[in-house]
Amino acid sequence: MALDPALPVGRRIQYYRERAGKSRPVLAALLGRSPAWLKQIETGVLLPPRLPMLMKVAQHLGITDLSDLTGDVSMPRTLYSGIEHEALASVRRAVDGAPLGLASGPAPNLDHIAAQLSAAWRTRMTRGDHRSALAALLPPLVSAASIAASHPGCSDRRRAEVMYASALNLTQMYAAFQGDGNLVWRVASTALATARASGDPGAIGQACWFLVEAFRKSGQWDSAQAMTEDALRLLDPVRAESPHLAAAWADMAFHAAITHAVAGEGGEAWGWIDRASAVAQRLPADFWSAPTSCSVQAVAFHSVTVAVELRQAGTALRWARQLPDEEIKAVPRRGRHLIEVARAHALRGDADQVVTLLTSAVEVAPETARWNEEARSMVRGLVNGPPVGQAQAAGRRLADAIGVAA
Repeated sequence: MALDPALPVGRRIQYYRERAGKSRPVLAALLGRSPAWLKQIETGVLLPPRLPMLMKVAQHLGITDLSDLTGDVSMPRTLYSGIEHEALASVRRAVDGAPLGLASGPAPNLDHIAAQLSAAWRTRMTRGDHRSALAALLPPLVSAASIAASHPGCSDRRRAEVMYASALNLTQMYAAFQGDGNLVWRVASTALATARASGDPGAIGQACWFLVEAFRKSGQWDSAQAMTEDALRLLDPVRAESPHLAAAWADMAFHAAITHAVAGEGGEAWGWIDRASAVAQRLPADFWSAPTSCSVQAVAFHSVTVAVELRQAGTALRWARQLPDEEIKAVPRRGRHLIEVARAHALRGDADQVVTLLTSAVEVAPETARWNEEARSMVRGLVNGPPVGQAQAAGRRLADAIGVAA
């Protein structure tokens, strides 16, 4: 149904909320606000929310174009997903430069590509400035892997396809939240197509994990859950064959938990956490998946996220106390975990703890904090909130550190 272009923003929010089947208390909880606040927005007592809150409303109502809420010119949410890294153009050229047909010239050495790929994933795990570090590694890696996967003289095409898919997954990690949503979708879909061509269930599972991440971040929850369930069915018969395949199954079960949590479905979310945990807790103690961070420790940090998405701050903090930060091997994941715990404190209005945790996240992994939408939102909240104690001044310092306009 086409809405009257003059319909106020609040009434548009009400219309799309009701169309999505969400009550006012449910949507308000997802937004971290009260039902009374949402009612005042919908009825026009309060002015329309600012852009960051409109983005959250759009996400939770499955809206991809903000003009549905504003009645204004088209404003796709991908335009607001982040600032561009200075090297994004060179990475984009490498992705778009993949051979359209059979590659020519000498066949690339697969062992050399494997070493490049391993070094790139190791860099992603161990560097707090991982985007800047990957910017130099990705263009030659993606180019070599794409040529190998399409070269008629390739000595092991399946191996080449698995490596190319993995390189594209790594590229998605680099490109996420930088404003070029088209690049994210290109690498995610090409990675899955390449993994499918290889027939390797582990590669397919990993590519599904990354595509589900893209679906959920863009508010496409039904697509995220449908792909998650397809991947779980694919991996279930083989998950006992190796820790890597068991981790791939657990990864998708954790995805199911988070997707249900974002949709406000607590029973389903915690049910999937239980199923994922039963598998992840049987992984070797030193196992860690570089692409997805699946490990024994994943039970705790994913449980924190599920609890935060369900607005269960106390549960989130109890899970956080079970996982010392230093046990999280991957530096960007450690930074993200600190941000998730900060979100739990934000639900309680504890600005001092939010400042402490975000400051630690910036110190541990500055480029995770800089491109994390939740961190940026919390920093804006500190800057624009009431001047309680030193929180506002600390918020301004954090805004400078991660590039948020204060």
